Amino acid sequence: MFPAAASAYGGGTQAERFPQTVTAAQFAAYAQEKLEQELAARGETRRHTLTLTRAAAAMHAPAGALICEVKVPGAIRYGGLTPVHVLVYVDGKFYRRAVLYFRVQVYDTVLVAAHDLRPEQTIGAEDVRLAEVTVEDADTVYLKEVAEVSGRVPTRFLSSGKPLVATVLQAARVLEAGDPVTLVTRYHGIEVKAEGVALQRGRIGERIRVRNARSAKVLLGTVVDAHTVQLGGDG
Repeated sequence: MFPAAASAYGGGTQAERFPQTVTAAQFAAYAQEKLEQELAARGETRRHTLTLTRAAAAMHAPAGALICEVKVPGAIRYGGLTPVHVLVYVDGKFYRRAVLYFRVQVYDTVLVAAHDLRPEQTIGAEDVRLAEVTVEDADTVYLKEVAEVSGRVPTRFLSSGKPLVATVLQAARVLEAGDPVTLVTRYHGIEVKAEGVALQRGRIGERIRVRNARSAKVLLGTVVDAHTVQLGGDG
């Protein structure tokens, strides 16, 4: 190469112009360490795996103080692909960026359906079992104690092995329209009871319409149990 041409290309061999190298393995190690830090920062202590699905190629850099800054640009996607950016600086100036992708999988031991569960089927200890599952979302709260599900019913069909979360369960229906109930209210600090009739189906904690058996007045109350409705509160 003639001197003029060499000058136009910066002169010297590539090894001379770019004497430093960040290897693919180094990029992967930096990115994995950052993901571990991010998981720890959000309090994640469950078993997890980080699988590199798209690596970054080795990067050659010019001489100078070389620093790698690692960032996770968005939320970590459990079960999905999470990008990790490695920004390379030389002498304090941005040089190039490497982007890697990891599949983050988190596992937890939770209650799952021991067999298919139908809507409105009352759940007992024999209907659930503990199993390790893949966490689908970082914010999903899985149920782990039988006491949390016992006596409750599914809001929809749950296939065998399906993890149990609070959003797919509800209190069992304890009242049917026409059931006799005791209406309870407080008047000047004194508890007053009266006979009544449920006008709607109801679950514990639900508000339903009831009729006072003596006055025939229709009222709104909260189901306490299979025999009691508490009057008052928000209507």
